[in-house]
Amino acid sequence: VNIIVNLFDNYLTGIDVSSHQGRINWSEVKNAGIDFAIIRCGYGQDITSQDDYMFVRNVLDCERLGIPYGVYLYSYALTESDAYSEANHALRLIKGHNPTLGVWIDIEDADGYKQKYGMPSNETLTNIASIFCDKLIGNGYKAGVYASYSWLVNQLSSPKLDKYDKWVAQWND
Repeated sequence: VNIIVNLFDNYLTGIDVSSHQGRINWSEVKNAGIDFAIIRCGYGQDITSQDDYMFVRNVLDCERLGIPYGVYLYSYALTESDAYSEANHALRLIKGHNPTLGVWIDIEDADGYKQKYGMPSNETLTNIASIFCDKLIGNGYKAGVYASYSWLVNQLSSPKLDKYDKWVAQWND
């Protein structure tokens, strides 16, 4: 997935990657003019079986080639206590690395898990995102919230999240 960022009329092109893309040739990525990568570290609770199995390789290759990167964790949190475990999951995986583009909680329901197991209230979703970000920031990392435009407007519109950067997914006008 290509990501295009407009920073004061300077366009940067990045990619969002996970194990779903398989083994990536990062030298080819760099030579193709990709400016940055956002790499999934895992999903859900702090359980090693929920680590993205390509994460370490992807990060090491980005570091070796000087490709700026950030990381994200796909959230399955239904409660605030789940958010602490997810923050610990990200912290465990990024230890010893420097994701200069931050650590993001991908909080949405793309696969219907939250709907199936009890969609949290908007307040709880806000608290989940806040707990994750605060824990990462407290450990010296930049952190922010990734969600679709619809989720940011309808589920995550609380001013409590205004202090965090947002990575907005918007695939249409």
